[in-house]
Amino acid sequence: MQFTRLFFVLSLTACVTLHNFSAAADGIVYARAAQEAEDNGDSSLAIKYYNQALAEGDLSAKLQAYVHNNLGLLHLELGNSAEAEADFREAVTLLPAYADAYLNLTNLYAAQNNFDEALNILNQALLQTPENPDLLLNRGLIFKEKQETAAALQDISQSILIQPSIGESLIQPDNVYLGNYIEPATIDHFITILSEEPDSLDAYVKRAHAYLCTGFLDLALTDTEYVIELEPRSFKAYTTKGIILYSQGAYDKAIRAFDNAQRLAPNDPEIFYLRGKLYKGLGDNNNASFDFQMAFSINRQDPRYRKELQDLGLIK
Repeated sequence: MQFTRLFFVLSLTACVTLHNFSAAADGIVYARAAQEAEDNGDSSLAIKYYNQALAEGDLSAKLQAYVHNNLGLLHLELGNSAEAEADFREAVTLLPAYADAYLNLTNLYAAQNNFDEALNILNQALLQTPENPDLLLNRGLIFKEKQETAAALQDISQSILIQPSIGESLIQPDNVYLGNYIEPATIDHFITILSEEPDSLDAYVKRAHAYLCTGFLDLALTDTEYVIELEPRSFKAYTTKGIILYSQGAYDKAIRAFDNAQRLAPNDPEIFYLRGKLYKGLGDNNNASFDFQMAFSINRQDPRYRKELQDLGLIK
């Protein structure tokens, strides 16, 4: 979750030198000066100027809300969570539809593992702007933390339906399988997840992949283990399980899952390639080289296998 601030822009007619104020200086000039202080890394001076901007008494309720939001972020940077909370709350009191301030307040509670209060805030926010995709996403993530899976899936799928690019935020960008096996979540993934119970083991593997792409790793793992229990020779389930376990940080278990997949399908180059990505992600270039070479020897047409070998300096 990311905190958000509002940046002020001085009118072209403003002619007051920012650090040489007269008694006639108005709130917007102090607010702009506060942001200059922020840019210079002086949070304490920025707080002083923001408070002066409020004291001037000439800011609209909307601009006061923006100032309180920015003050809250500065207090957070200084470790003053109580002051930050008060400022975020004042921001949404002044501007009840101010989504960024609600999100900042939510993130503050989430960072404290106070998910119940975070959920209360998001419920209030969504009464004001019920179709805001960021608010829906954050409420879905809070439901996910609270293990309320059905509600989480509904909110996150709705947020992606409104703004498809949100699917990218559900994946760790440094995951070695991003772009190869894991892809940004789409509404199609949620259609798969929210539809009726899968009617075949292959469909369970497909749903596990959908869970993986939407960040519901525990549910993805449950589906793959169900398939393996009923069909122990399903190399597809073991392959997916390896990627899920890697994504959970269970690296040794992930390697064993790929080993099982490779044993069941010894001539499948993709298994070697995916296991090689795992080893490469762990910094084990020796094992990664072996797997990429095996994948390339089985299928010399796939440019991904060649590129990995080129990156390791093994071929030109």
